[in-house]
Amino acid sequence: MNAEYPIRSTLIYLAKPTVRSIMTTEFSRRTFLAGGASLVGAALITDSKKAEATAGSEEARDDSIKTRKASCNCGQLSVTVVGPDPERISLCHCYLCQKQSGSTFGLQARFPREQLTIEGKSTTWKFPGEKPVPYRTCSDEGATFHFCPVCASTVYYTADNDKARIGIKIGTFADQTFPPPKITGYEEFHHPWVMNLGLGMKVVA
Repeated sequence: MNAEYPIRSTLIYLAKPTVRSIMTTEFSRRTFLAGGASLVGAALITDSKKAEATAGSEEARDDSIKTRKASCNCGQLSVTVVGPDPERISLCHCYLCQKQSGSTFGLQARFPREQLTIEGKSTTWKFPGEKPVPYRTCSDEGATFHFCPVCASTVYYTADNDKARIGIKIGTFADQTFPPPKITGYEEFHHPWVMNLGLGMKVVA
């Protein structure tokens, strides 16, 4: 076939010691296979400068007051938040978050307690339990998770080392306007195919 199929070349690098950035450039199969390494390298260098500049800039913080509501699947347990979006929105790869969410990572945001109104009944699970786990987690210092006793959805949690705030699982908002995570951690437990999700975030653990 004479058609040229695009090849996507992706380079991941550290623009700063703790910030991961990505640059992506498309090349044709003919260019890539015909020894166009110098062209590819030049394109990647150009993109790297753009990516580095982007990684060094932060979006303006939106301090406007919003009302958001998180709830379990059946609606019995809910949390209403009134206030600006939180500073701490995290993506965690630890096994605790993976097992609890049933996904390959967990997403959560912490809000000041005074901004929250909790309605409904919850069942709690304390971590760590009597039997320690053989791996480090984001809640090694202790946390209590609250889930609905009817549908079993985990909606919020409290961390023993952060008494002033309550964490809410972002998926329970079911709100596509919710801001993206800003930090990521416990990447030694990540699934390789999801690592691009953490690009541009500060690595904290």
